[in-house]
Amino acid sequence: MLFKANFTLQMHDYGNKDLDSVIPKDVNKTGGLPNVLKIFVGAKVMLRSNIDVSKGLVNGNMGFITEIIWPNFRRGQLYAEDIPSVRVDFGSDGVHLIKPISIQFPAKYSYGTAERRMLPLILSWASTVHKMQGCTVDHAVIYLGSRLFAAGQAYVALSRVRTLDGIRIEELDCSKLTGKTPCNSEALNEMNRLRNDS
Repeated sequence: MLFKANFTLQMHDYGNKDLDSVIPKDVNKTGGLPNVLKIFVGAKVMLRSNIDVSKGLVNGNMGFITEIIWPNFRRGQLYAEDIPSVRVDFGSDGVHLIKPISIQFPAKYSYGTAERRMLPLILSWASTVHKMQGCTVDHAVIYLGSRLFAAGQAYVALSRVRTLDGIRIEELDCSKLTGKTPCNSEALNEMNRLRNDS
């Protein structure tokens, strides 16, 4: 199912400006709410908003949609402004009902404030290493190729998986796994001394 966000614009002088031209395309500039969301039972999704920290419903938590709950039981007669609620299985954090939320954000070119109403979810079949910090998963396919660009990316990616059996490395560039700055030579000398004394 494809759902389009509802949004309004409060502005000073809008004129004949096309509404799409003043709404940011980047989901990170719209409070994490996408303009369009394709969902279905079984879709892997990620929360884009802190809903209930005590229940683990925080930005970045991932799960699978188990049910789509239609507004007023109207599955056969939907309106453009209808956005369903969904039940999401977040694994160890349980199954939770996620409802549409509204978030205000600045429109482009100082045209005022926009408000978008949508489910605080995005599809998440893949994720960046940065977004996975703090998460733990059972299985992961990890890219460790030539496009790694920051020290520690490989460590963070590999340390998110619970067991070695759950890791699959897609591409491996060993030159990206070692740092460019030398280690503390005093610490290395001390380690070598301890090894030789044993």
